[in-house]
Amino acid sequence: MPLQNYFEDPQVMSVNTLPRRSYFIPYESQEAAQELDRSKSTYYESLNGDWDFKYFENVRLIEEEYWLESKSNMIDEYDTIPVPSVWQLHGYDQIQYTNVTYPIPFNPPLVPYDNPAGLYRRTFELGEEDLDKDLHLNFEGVDSAFYVWVNDHFIGYGTISHSNNEFDISQAVKVGKNHLAILVVKWSYGTYFEDADKFRYSGIFRDVYLLKRAKKRLNDFRVHQKFSSDYRQAQLLVDIEGQGIDQVSYSVYNPQRELISQGNTRLRDGIKVDIDQVQLWNSEEPRLYQLLMTVEEEVYIQEIGFREVKIEGTQFLVNGKPIKFSGVNHHDTNPNTGATVTLDQQRRDLELMKQLNFNAIRTAHYPKTAEFYELCNRLGFYVISEADIECHGVVELVGVGGYENYNMMINDPIYTDTFINRMEASMIPFLNYSSIVIWSGGNESGFGLNFEATGRRAREIDSSRPLHYEGWWHRDRQREDNDETYVDMYSRMYPSLDEIDELYLNSDSPINKPFILCEYIHAMGNGPGDIEDYYNHLYHREEYIGGFVWEWADHAVNIHRGTEKEPAYRYGGDHGEYPHDGNFCMDGIVYPDRTLSTGALDYRQVYRPVRLGKADFAKGCFEFINQLFFANLKNKVLLAIEYYDRTGNLSHKRSSITLEAEPSQKYQLQLENLNLDELSFLRFVYYDKQNGYELGFDVATYTTPQFQPLHKNDNASITYKESLANYAVSVGGNRYVFNKGTGALEQISIEEDDLLNSPGQWTIWRAPTDNDRKIKKEWYFANYHKTQIRITNSSIDSHEDCITIFFKGAMNSVSRQNIIHMNITWQIYGDGQVTLDLDGAHNLAFPFLPRFGLMLPLKKDYQKVDYLGLGPYENYPDRYNNVYRAFFSQSIDELYEPYIRPQENGARGKVSYLSVKGQGKMKDITITSEEEFSFNLSEFSTEQLTTVAHRDELVKEESVYLHIDGDQSGIGSNSCGPELLDRYRLEDKVVLRIRFSF
Repeated sequence: MPLQNYFEDPQVMSVNTLPRRSYFIPYESQEAAQELDRSKSTYYESLNGDWDFKYFENVRLIEEEYWLESKSNMIDEYDTIPVPSVWQLHGYDQIQYTNVTYPIPFNPPLVPYDNPAGLYRRTFELGEEDLDKDLHLNFEGVDSAFYVWVNDHFIGYGTISHSNNEFDISQAVKVGKNHLAILVVKWSYGTYFEDADKFRYSGIFRDVYLLKRAKKRLNDFRVHQKFSSDYRQAQLLVDIEGQGIDQVSYSVYNPQRELISQGNTRLRDGIKVDIDQVQLWNSEEPRLYQLLMTVEEEVYIQEIGFREVKIEGTQFLVNGKPIKFSGVNHHDTNPNTGATVTLDQQRRDLELMKQLNFNAIRTAHYPKTAEFYELCNRLGFYVISEADIECHGVVELVGVGGYENYNMMINDPIYTDTFINRMEASMIPFLNYSSIVIWSGGNESGFGLNFEATGRRAREIDSSRPLHYEGWWHRDRQREDNDETYVDMYSRMYPSLDEIDELYLNSDSPINKPFILCEYIHAMGNGPGDIEDYYNHLYHREEYIGGFVWEWADHAVNIHRGTEKEPAYRYGGDHGEYPHDGNFCMDGIVYPDRTLSTGALDYRQVYRPVRLGKADFAKGCFEFINQLFFANLKNKVLLAIEYYDRTGNLSHKRSSITLEAEPSQKYQLQLENLNLDELSFLRFVYYDKQNGYELGFDVATYTTPQFQPLHKNDNASITYKESLANYAVSVGGNRYVFNKGTGALEQISIEEDDLLNSPGQWTIWRAPTDNDRKIKKEWYFANYHKTQIRITNSSIDSHEDCITIFFKGAMNSVSRQNIIHMNITWQIYGDGQVTLDLDGAHNLAFPFLPRFGLMLPLKKDYQKVDYLGLGPYENYPDRYNNVYRAFFSQSIDELYEPYIRPQENGARGKVSYLSVKGQGKMKDITITSEEEFSFNLSEFSTEQLTTVAHRDELVKEESVYLHIDGDQSGIGSNSCGPELLDRYRLEDKVVLRIRFSF
């Protein structure tokens, strides 16, 4: 091929790139700089837009130098592709999602012979005045390696997909039209170091732009800060590197945009500014100063948050105060554009994170663009910024030890320079961003010599921030000289609470570093179910400095992108790719379009900024505790109070109450004239003071809300008929049929209208959630999805006021023994009420049960419910965070939670009263219980939810399925996290006690 094969040469990490520098954009004036919009700079020219494009299935079979203008016409026709974008979402190549598995054979430094490539071409115009400047071509992200030509001159070669590559093209350009050609190669040696859990996209996926630099200029600058012991005074220090200059003028503005310092300085002296009564930066109050520097024609601006971060003992301190990270892992992902995301989309992500009470982000698993960190500066986020390093696929190699082989590449000195180079690329451009509080040496690459070298280099670059690297956990424990000097915190992914206690917090050898969960509560599908458990167990431990949810958003491909059709999301394996990891990319706490899942609302609730303390109804005194680390509640939160009556209905509301409390302090709220005779509970709802969105709530219960006693019908005569198949009981105009083979309701007829489309069934099966992905293997083996009932004894007795039907039997399945032994008692009363008392004993040889209850396939006329129970959102035994017990009215659509891969959803627990509302002449079905139950009403059967792969493929059925469960097992986060906690498992006894009224 007419191309130098750099992409398989581990010694060539780049060709002709400019030295790495801190990110900045030069402006022509201070006023332009202070607009903080690089597109407004006359020295900045975006090269985004439509480019000519030619796709090659194999770079090795390119016969001519089509990137040269003289040979470009040898291609019959070019397509058009937007830059930035990924070519897989524009009809080229293979869409592919893999997690751990390498998408190519493991044969470093070689990549597959068939190696796709894309040739990008465009022109740009330059005037005579432009040639008086140095012209620097910038690429912020190209996957995975690329070659650059300008006007047929070879400019250079770049690697590291998520990094800036800058080239000087000054000697290749001319006045007028200039031709730019980029050849992007899909697979490169770098692919072995970029094995992150994501769709594997290719192309120029981030911005491309031209900087027109003055000959006399700044080439780099580095901001440092020093503080007095009480953090009242700060000193700003700036190291400067320039070209053709000796003097720099500067000005500093405070967060109110008031000029507080200005002057001139020599390059070698740098800038030194003392600031009295400094306004500190933190995630809750992200106050930013502005530093402006001027050299000849160019003005530079840097926003600065004055803050100090350090580790003391086992605590992480910001400005001398210990904090906790309420964090989330964030990939760049969009269902319509893949890895290409706009600044507005990133801003929207961060704004949503604020609404959900996140204060921290881990950039998984690569650096962002500088503009992202600028947004984090302004909005207030603590960032763990991670290097573009992941070699996870080595654990999949055959015959070399699986996870015992984790350290293969990171222990091989051949790759030392590669690791160091990638760490440098992840740090140097972003040193001046206050939001970055920790550097991370990459992800899931094991531990060994190369990280020790990388950590050493990272410390040389920046000693002011701690270093994170989860791979320390995977060190070779047989090696006696493992060096943890550059691991400033113990980091883990998905350990159980017991394991955390055993190894870190309650061990015989107390840890001497902070403990952090860089990934936990895997937010896949229905879940995560153990957020509050982690919070209660860890949050108040000094050694625990916080955790990062995996992850922010579901990764998906919208196959209806570019049309007006409703989005239809697809995941791994839906594109014919091999290998793939299925729907494991659908693991976000928000949906692909950033709609909030109920899991997101659960998280918001657990990490609310205020918590209710003591509640004294007699005195009308309620205590609120500030959970923030820096801000007074009066500046951040407004309180609304909802008053609920004895039936659980909202009676009235008070809004816009101010709570005044410093961090960790309490506020006493006095409520006058509480009418306790009519009050059931108070719900205190917290709102963001500036933007008005909800931040969480607390409930203070005075007495448990109760449903109104049901009006009893007049007693009617009760008769029954027994056949070989069933018992049919008639009460006035109502008829109830009980199947002798199952012991369940076969039909309910009210005034000659049948309510059921088919017989009711006892059920233990739920459509497996994503977090059931491991236990469901045991459930399938136990045949939980194919159960049947064997009734061994039945009888019917007539009493003065009721008829009693008794069944004894078991639930079992083909090839399996009895799963549950059941005693079932039905009683039918003259007023038309029907009671069920079921006691069952679970065979403990079997795994814990998904659920236990009665399923009734109702006519489609049943579309709404009233209930007294936990709502308004779905909830399960370990997902009671964002719900409260009150009276709710909801439609069947409101009960449904639209997970991308269909699964169990929409349950409401701790219900004592349920009325399923009939339309037209269909009568309401009312179910009550003193022992409470869980219900679910859905237009989709459990069977359909189990077998259909995508939510847009679900078909509404002829029946509405009412599940009345004595209980369900919890959800957990075992899709990737630990097993479901014992206390949330349904096993041993099963009970269902309910009363029907019609």
